Amino acid sequence: MSSNYFLNDNLIWPVLIGAILLWGIFIFKEWSSRYSKRFWMKIGLALIAIVSLALIFLKPVLNSEAKISRGVLLTRGYENDDLDSIQKIDKDIKVFNYIKGESILEGDEAISTLMILGEGVQEFDLWQLENVPTQYVGRTINNGVTNLNYTRENLIGDILVINVQYQKAKQGTKLILEAAGGIAVDSIILDSSEIQEFQLSTELKIEGKYLYSLTEKDSTGEKRNSNPIPVLITERIPLKILIMDAFPTFETKYLKNYLAEAGHKVTVRTQITTGRYKYEYFNAEKVEPVSILDKTLKKYDLLIIDAGSLKALSRNEIDLLTGSSINDGLGIFIQPSLELFNSKNKLVNLTFKGDPNRKINLDLNSKVEISKYPYQFSPEFGLQTIASYNELNLSAYKKNGIGRIGTSVLENTFELLLDGKEVQYEKLWTEIIEKLSKKISITSEFEADQLVILKDEPFNFKLRTNEQKPRVISSEGTIIPLKQDVNISNLYFGAIYPRDKGWQTLSMIKDSTITLKYYVNEDAVWNSLNSEKTINKNIEYFSKSVGEENIPESKKPIDLIWFYAIFLICMGYLWLEPKMYEV
Repeated sequence: MSSNYFLNDNLIWPVLIGAILLWGIFIFKEWSSRYSKRFWMKIGLALIAIVSLALIFLKPVLNSEAKISRGVLLTRGYENDDLDSIQKIDKDIKVFNYIKGESILEGDEAISTLMILGEGVQEFDLWQLENVPTQYVGRTINNGVTNLNYTRENLIGDILVINVQYQKAKQGTKLILEAAGGIAVDSIILDSSEIQEFQLSTELKIEGKYLYSLTEKDSTGEKRNSNPIPVLITERIPLKILIMDAFPTFETKYLKNYLAEAGHKVTVRTQITTGRYKYEYFNAEKVEPVSILDKTLKKYDLLIIDAGSLKALSRNEIDLLTGSSINDGLGIFIQPSLELFNSKNKLVNLTFKGDPNRKINLDLNSKVEISKYPYQFSPEFGLQTIASYNELNLSAYKKNGIGRIGTSVLENTFELLLDGKEVQYEKLWTEIIEKLSKKISITSEFEADQLVILKDEPFNFKLRTNEQKPRVISSEGTIIPLKQDVNISNLYFGAIYPRDKGWQTLSMIKDSTITLKYYVNEDAVWNSLNSEKTINKNIEYFSKSVGEENIPESKKPIDLIWFYAIFLICMGYLWLEPKMYEV
């Protein structure tokens, strides 16, 4: 017995037990007349009466196929011609208009199949169609930005690089990266290619919260739209970096100049002859000599060492260097060379395999080629990517205690500077240095990957903290509920629906210095980008759904008047029966 037969299926067992007890009591009461023919008639009528009473409580239903009703859901960007074509085929099809955040199918609407026109349903509303066989028709993307990638949180002196994918551009369309006040800092003119990928960049010089924008103009110079790019710039903490070379190289020459210009405190030790070294200092105090044996490395955040210098270290020095990484968090970057790839060293816990390619792009959104060694990283557990191209690691590292040890397969990166690619060079080395350098111990940290955050739509974030039962509050004064990860005890997930436009802040209640600053946009920005995201999510979601037509069933309650009538007739006879025989 289940809800297929009764409305009050949760009362089945209590009612059944009560009915059996009641019938048992009646049989016990009439047991003295068990040899009479009237005994069997009375207990039979009593059973019918009790069953009728039980059915009154349980409210039985009849299952029947409901009338098949097909539906079409209209979402943003749908074509009227598509809707007209569907209605010509099925004049009775029900039409629903999608409004994000609201119920998609009205009430208990029984829909056998649903067709979606337009961009589709927002990701946070897809759950409503989980059990509805759905056909996603979709729509063609209009011209515009369909992919965007950049680093939201930066340091003073960083190069802000905006990676953009633009689809179906008209010849002569101009995209301009503008700073505050509409000042153009970079631009590009597009051709009529189907899909174009490019970069816009600018140097970040002053600390603060900034709102850059990507402005689009047509070939006549008329402005079509402008979309915000929020950027956070914080003060750079200079790193103490030690470079150890077995001999002078062009790679080190240009690298030390870049690091010094970025404000880092750099010490360079270059071997001249056996046991003799040349020292150079940039923004740093003179400390001579530099020796691993006297624990000089404790004061450095990053060691950049070539394979020759690494090979010349004694076993004792290797052990001390390893200890500095494991216990003190020293980051180590090994300058790549054929000697590195062809030799083994206790410190280098990285493996490589042959790769005939000697040229490679820096990333998917860049046409800049760079030389590389005929090797690539072997995929293995614990390998962390720093920079990659098409799933091929260009630079990577492994954790070593609280420190990190990494290298690269790129050769002569200084050639980027000689070719006028300063932005790419600085981006490449900034990522390496930030990933590998000694980390400040942080007890709590927010994480968020969502670049475009819209008003009244969910903004998802993560919190890593060792605090027990952490609490997070928004700048609007809302306490955000957190969900703890099942496997990682210090990882929590949260979501907020921002109500106000502009810069907002999340912070921990017990430590207000741990914050996450983010910018909330109005709904009418980055339309083509949001459309692309919505379409891709709908394609992915509905490709997994069952396409067979659903024939819904309806449950029609049986009129209880019949059970009341049967109950009253049986009880009336049982009440009158003794009186009739007394007469």
